[in-house]
Amino acid sequence: MALTEGWRRDFGTTIGWSVVWTRGEGCAELAALLAAGEPKPADADLRSASIRARADLLVAKRLTSFDLIGTVVPVGFDEDTVSEVVAAVSGGPHSVLAARVAARLSSVLGVDGCLVSASPADGNDDAAERTLSGLALAVPELPGRIVRVDSAKALVGEMSPTALLVVGASGGSWLQRQFMGPGKQLRVGAPGGAVVVRSAPDRCFQRMSDPDGLAARMLVGVARDVMDTAAFPVVEDGLLVGIVRRSTLADADPSSTVGEHMEEPVFVSEDDPVDVVSEVMEHLDHGPVPVVDSDGRLVGLI
Repeated sequence: MALTEGWRRDFGTTIGWSVVWTRGEGCAELAALLAAGEPKPADADLRSASIRARADLLVAKRLTSFDLIGTVVPVGFDEDTVSEVVAAVSGGPHSVLAARVAARLSSVLGVDGCLVSASPADGNDDAAERTLSGLALAVPELPGRIVRVDSAKALVGEMSPTALLVVGASGGSWLQRQFMGPGKQLRVGAPGGAVVVRSAPDRCFQRMSDPDGLAARMLVGVARDVMDTAAFPVVEDGLLVGIVRRSTLADADPSSTVGEHMEEPVFVSEDDPVDVVSEVMEHLDHGPVPVVDSDGRLVGLI
């Protein structure tokens, strides 16, 4: 099965993301720059709003415990004053998203962008070089450089007066601890403002195609003609009630019903990380994996 709008999952820096946003200074403006199409304002139920929009990113006024999708937070952000976008990257878990956000903003704002990896002392450049080499695969359009500084304050001091800083949330690296620990106020002091990002695993609702299934009352003879995968979901009133295999139907009485030959359903939930899909897909002989909501309704296929 083809993935619905699979281009989003490549995080193309010239295309953007599906974005939801909350109220807060700079949130609507930043969401509009990052989004492919129209960003959606979120309501009080962030989870439902994110799933409904098949969102990749949430632009919010601050980081919270909500981690269903990646979060982007503007701090003193004013797009009209930005002349350069600088992503401060390290080996932390959020640096890839920081680099991609920087590349996207550089592209849509029409300004220069770069990746900067800090090395606090002589002899520590190997880790910084590995970081930049790895990120070059994700954002080849942005040049990278190593800056030897012993603090985040020194790094900010080297930025141009109208540079926008993009940095990942605290992930344990030296650079991220500098920005997100005791020195977190430096984000506010960044010359052209800052954007803080926190990534999240890809979720099933972001990858699924539209739902499709066989009715339990469908005759096997008809099902054979329409079923083109090794296994397929069986649905009754929108609910996932079983799985049927093409190999099973091959030997079945064509006048019997699909429901007579179905197995217990296997599935993933819409907010599961996509990492869980491969095991279920293998069980289904690489047929499409059903995705269900909290009520057991079939909402998509992967």
